[in-house]
Amino acid sequence: MTVLRFTQGDTLRCRFGASPLWETMSAVRVLHGSRHRPLYSSWVAAKAEVAATLDLRGLQAVQPRVGFTPDFLTPPPKASRAKFATEIARVRSTPLERVRAELIRSRDELNNPGAPEINRMLKDLSGTRERLADEIESAWTTLIQPDWPLISRVLEDDIAYRGQQLTDGGLAALFDDLHPTLTWEDDRLIATRYREPGRELTGQGLLLVPGVFAWPYLVMVVDPTYQPTVVYPARGAARLWSDAPAPPDPLARLLGRTRATLLVALDPPATTSALAAQYGLALATVAEHLSALHGAGLATRRRTGHQVHYRRTEVGQAVVDASVG
Repeated sequence: MTVLRFTQGDTLRCRFGASPLWETMSAVRVLHGSRHRPLYSSWVAAKAEVAATLDLRGLQAVQPRVGFTPDFLTPPPKASRAKFATEIARVRSTPLERVRAELIRSRDELNNPGAPEINRMLKDLSGTRERLADEIESAWTTLIQPDWPLISRVLEDDIAYRGQQLTDGGLAALFDDLHPTLTWEDDRLIATRYREPGRELTGQGLLLVPGVFAWPYLVMVVDPTYQPTVVYPARGAARLWSDAPAPPDPLARLLGRTRATLLVALDPPATTSALAAQYGLALATVAEHLSALHGAGLATRRRTGHQVHYRRTEVGQAVVDASVG
């Protein structure tokens, strides 16, 4: 569990930011771990040909599925609408001692299979910094930049929605809906699935970055070197590349295709009426299936104003993950 403790000044300094650099790094992670991220299968298939032209072995080594990815590759954006050129310039200017320390942590944490490659990187820190920045830039140009208008529109919509939540209900309303693993208690933001040391915020506030390629995970930057940051899945991100993502076949056989489709669709949390409109189903049909998912412990529901939003529980997420494992 990781706890961020807010002062009164921090509660007034929560801000949002969109980052093309974060999107690029997250997309590379999806590319190298697509079997664990089934809702991006359409994007992976569409980019397969151009992705094959990229040499991303360095980034793959420092992005283990479980473990530590160096923070210097994704410094929290300083502007609310960051420019890629500005962000990649910050990567290229990272102090070499920080490069060394974060590479060593990535190598040593949880038996990173990329350790032999990282050992080679450590022999030439300046060259490694440039190589990794070049790989990020190539991935941006090839994978993300052509779709950036579409991606950024999703990010802008999410920021507008979250900003309204903050205005209407304060931090409690915002964090209760941001990610299933986050809770807000008094002056503390608690991330139940994280094991990083907690941090006392001392007036710098918290940066919130929506990510199209973040689903279903939450990323926190708590190292005192950086601005405290939370990267979370943007609303609608999982449906960006497909209006109606098909559920994995094993999940459909287990639950039935309609019920499995609705379970997969609960990213972001959705209402009965929204799901009925999206999939062309009767309200009563959707309500019946959501009630069954809720009763089975696969989905939870929360009332926000006059609406009830359903989302996957951790058990529901595990069932989805297992169906593609």
